[in-house]
Amino acid sequence: MSARTGVRPPTGGRSVPAAADTVVRSSFRFCADGTRAACVATAADGRHVAEGWTLGPAGPRPVLRTPLGTDPAWTQLLPLDDTSVLASWYGARGAQSLARLTGEGPRGTVAVPVTRPLRLLPAPAGSGLLALGVSGGAADDTLVVAVREDEPRFEERARVPGRLLGGTVLGDRVLFTRLLDGVPEPVVLDLRDGGLRPLTAGGDPAHVLAAAAGRVLLARVTREGGRLALADVDVAAPAREVRGETGLPGTVHPLALAPTGDRLALLTTSGARSYLAVLDPVSGAARHVDMPPGDLLPTAAWTGHGLWLPHSDPGRPRTLGWLPPDGTALELAEPARPGHRPARLETFPGADGPVEAVVYGPDWRTASRVVLALHGGPNSRWTLGYDPLLQAMAAAGLAVVAPNQRGSTGYGAAHTLAISGAWGGPDLADVTAIGRHLTGVRGDRRERPALYGVSYGAYLALLTAAAEPEGWAACAAVAPFLSGPRLHADGSQQVRGMVERLDGLTALHDRLGPRDVERLAPALEAPLLLVHGARDDSVPVAHSRALAARLTALGRRPGTDFHYLELPDRGHAVLGAGTDDPVVASVVRFLTGRGRPAPSGTRGREGR
Repeated sequence: MSARTGVRPPTGGRSVPAAADTVVRSSFRFCADGTRAACVATAADGRHVAEGWTLGPAGPRPVLRTPLGTDPAWTQLLPLDDTSVLASWYGARGAQSLARLTGEGPRGTVAVPVTRPLRLLPAPAGSGLLALGVSGGAADDTLVVAVREDEPRFEERARVPGRLLGGTVLGDRVLFTRLLDGVPEPVVLDLRDGGLRPLTAGGDPAHVLAAAAGRVLLARVTREGGRLALADVDVAAPAREVRGETGLPGTVHPLALAPTGDRLALLTTSGARSYLAVLDPVSGAARHVDMPPGDLLPTAAWTGHGLWLPHSDPGRPRTLGWLPPDGTALELAEPARPGHRPARLETFPGADGPVEAVVYGPDWRTASRVVLALHGGPNSRWTLGYDPLLQAMAAAGLAVVAPNQRGSTGYGAAHTLAISGAWGGPDLADVTAIGRHLTGVRGDRRERPALYGVSYGAYLALLTAAAEPEGWAACAAVAPFLSGPRLHADGSQQVRGMVERLDGLTALHDRLGPRDVERLAPALEAPLLLVHGARDDSVPVAHSRALAARLTALGRRPGTDFHYLELPDRGHAVLGAGTDDPVVASVVRFLTGRGRPAPSGTRGREGR
């Protein structure tokens, strides 16, 4: 395969923000032997950098911070054998490009010649390759290529029927889950000759989760549900079921096998916080790992120097956590930030039972102002991880109640699936119940709660404001859509698939009627702020424009009765991640009641 060069690299001549300015880290990846890591870091001013880390006996050590000029949502990073990082990104026309990022800037920028996007996997240690590429898309076969620094830059190693999911590199072999005719099967791909064989002999369908020391961890798909099992990579025999329980609450996420293959790291998610345990898969004995209350990501590496995985808590943006070989507690690469606002978990009465919420700032019972913050998704949740926006709200003196109402993840299938076919049903009932509780406890002398929401949360916030017009002091909706059916009609293929999967098309017929925000606009009486990015490829900006036009037609005065801020150069993440972002400042000012002008330094417009 050949490739043309001269593609514009993802970095420029900008200065690199200090690590202490980082507020968000995402997209963590590890190399094949687990000795290096890479991630995207975002500073308080919104600048993005690629970070590289070495993982050794003294803990994680940062070795690279270099500007990243591309959208992190469309960027893949992989740590390489030295201190550099391989970056993949997409241009304006969807073309994929690669470059090695170093402290001196990008090197070897090249366009990917494959018509289907490549998902990057780490290359085998010592192979001399930059990475492996696995083709995506909806094709009936999967292409596996070796990405080289010399010619040929892209070398086909295998083309196999079906889709290859995941990818765990073990020397010259890669373990995949092959999805063929809808059935998951563990397979082994030999990179030397392109040969593909089943990993186990018979048995139930299964997914590959992790591997080490010739052992592979599988998630078997049975009639009774998922079951963890171990198999030997070099012996075609039935898998053996893993014994034991973590003894911890919540949903279990297997992370990694120890380099000796005799222990298993497990993450459990229970509501807004995470737990970590180490399990002996033969005896079933489990050991709990101490860690600050917070949020873990289900990606990890385990080497002779310990277990590594990303951790975040209310006082600390996400960073690498380290469990030394004989350690009992997770050690963190960075201290808590001075001046951070602590968070706590509280339970509030929902419409059909208790609802957990993450709470920031002063006591909501006596604070001058309180914000009910609604997350996007809807398959998402607030966690005890570091959240720059909620920190900014609390720093401005706001009490913030961020509930995980029905529809949120982390509380079991029934809680999550409660809104399937009922968008704006059970979740709306929970939010209005919590709002009434806040108002009732705070009393008539204090201001009523304000609403904040983003994406699906913005849609839910607008529905809530319309359902109980007298119940709210204000409503800030960031990147809202008007209804599930209209989002399905106007959204991208990916968004349409999400709406179908979560059944946002079914209309509700009750007192409130169909959950269309434009239809309910006459009931939006609270002061309103709409914020949308003109380049939003998830929720079309036309939805906010239509709502602003409808409000204007109803006689609401733009800039007085409601405020519409459209950012021409931003997409779905219109707020960005930085606490210094002027749009974030505008939203916080609106919620504090201290004025609602368009933020300086942005090209926004009020009304339409």
